[in-house]
This record gives sequence, structure tokens and C-alpha cells, in this order.
Amino acid sequence: MKSQFDGEIRLGFTNRSGRTVAQTTYRRGNSRISGNIPAAVDVPYYFLISTGGGFTEGETYLQEVSLEEQCHAIVTTQTPNYIYKCDGGRLTSQNNRVKIGKDSFLEYYIDETIPYARARFRQNTEIQMARGSRLIMTDGLTAGWSENEEPFQYRDIGLKTDIRMDGRLLFHDFLLVNPEEDHMHEIGCFEGSMNYNSAVIIDEGVDEAMLEELRNFLNQKFTGSDEVRFGLSLLDRYGLVLRVLGKSIVGNREVVYSMTGYYREKILGYPHFALRKNA
Repeated sequence: MKSQFDGEIRLGFTNRSGRTVAQTTYRRGNSRISGNIPAAVDVPYYFLISTGGGFTEGETYLQEVSLEEQCHAIVTTQTPNYIYKCDGGRLTSQNNRVKIGKDSFLEYYIDETIPYARARFRQNTEIQMARGSRLIMTDGLTAGWSENEEPFQYRDIGLKTDIRMDGRLLFHDFLLVNPEEDHMHEIGCFEGSMNYNSAVIIDEGVDEAMLEELRNFLNQKFTGSDEVRFGLSLLDRYGLVLRVLGKSIVGNREVVYSMTGYYREKILGYPHFALRKNA
């Protein structure tokens, strides 16, 4: 029977004798999974790949990532999500479904969405977590690409994320932009910036003291920078969120990965790790 998805990924991890290993690496259609990428940390590290280099009008994709109990994995998209023009007005969509078992830790680095002129796109991310689990998740949206190099020439983009722990909603975010109707450079939109990025940390140990430690670190590192603006805030429970507006993808990513790196290295005690990707 033909699948409703143009590309599918199912990536599942289990704990074997104290080590995390991938037990499911299913892919179909226009989607691929890299082999385990050697890194400086003894943690499985995989790229999620779109073979076409981007998504075309009307396509629908599914990515499922699951961790059983006591696992630690790093999963990232290989490149930004390029959304090609949708001259027919049909919506392109990406569905991400994630499950994290008890005492497991997923580092889930989703790259920015880069829409072409006339593009329409929805990304829906649903994450189910068990108590004792941890999550780092990133994503973002740029001003897009157009032949005349003018920004915000896409039609409408929606990035929706729901994160639950033991069924309780911890984080709900729906970034919906429509440059055909909204003034993207004004307050409440991109406010003169070209790129937006965010990072969410879910950890039952997050508190005001951790927030202040991360905020002080970022303020000291990026004081005086006119490239980026950022803010950190606590969720109602078990988490915090970083928002970044800036002039370039590179500048935004530096803020995001500085914060997530400090959290995983200085607070959790993991060794240094850098994503092996070009900006």
C-alpha cells in the first residue's frame, strides 16, 4: 500500500549493557539516515537527510525518533530545511514525533527552515517524555531566499512544537508568519532581523539559579554584539527556552550552541561536543 508520506524516517534507540545503540533505522522515499558518525563523545550521533536537498510543493514528510529507558543519543538534520516555491498554493509539511524514555537524554538539533519565494510550509513537532528524561531541542526560521534577494518573499510558514512529560503539557509554541499580510520588520515580528532561532531545554533540575547561570554566561560572551539579540526565560516547570533574533544564521547559531554547550558540559558534566556541519 502506498504511504501517505513522500519521505519517512523511524530511528529508535535502546540500552544494551550500559551502551546506547540504534535498533531501528527505517527510512523510505526521499528520506535517509546517516550511519553512526564518529564523534569525540561516546554517544550515537545521526544525521537525518532529505535526498532532494529540500521539500517541494505538496510533499509531506514524517520523522519518528524514540529512546527507550536509560539512553542518550544525538540526532540532527544534515542541512537547513529548504522549502521550494509553492506556485500552486499547496502546503508542504514535516511531522516530527519523538518519544523519550525514563532517564534518557535526547539532543535534537533541528536546523533552520529556509523558505523560497512563494513557499508554504508547516512543521509539527510532538515530543512525549517520561519522568527523569532530558531534552535539548533547537529550530529556527530565516528571511528566506528569492531571486531578487529580497527577504520574506514566502507566503506562510508555521512551526508548531508541543512537549509533554507524563502526559502533562510543558511547552506549546506556534510560530506562524505570513509576510503577505504581516509587516515582518516591525515589533512583534522579526524587528529588523533576518533570522530567528530557539532552543528548549527540558530537565527536572532546571530552576532560577540555572537560568541565571546561563544568562550570565551569555551576557558575558556576547556583550556589545550588534549582530544578535536574545532572551532566556523559565517555563512553568522543568524547562527553559532561549529566543534569538539576528542578522545571520552563523551569529544566531553561535548563541544557541554556546548556551546548549554550556548546559551539557558545565551543568551536566558531559565532554565537549561540536556538530560536524558547515554553517
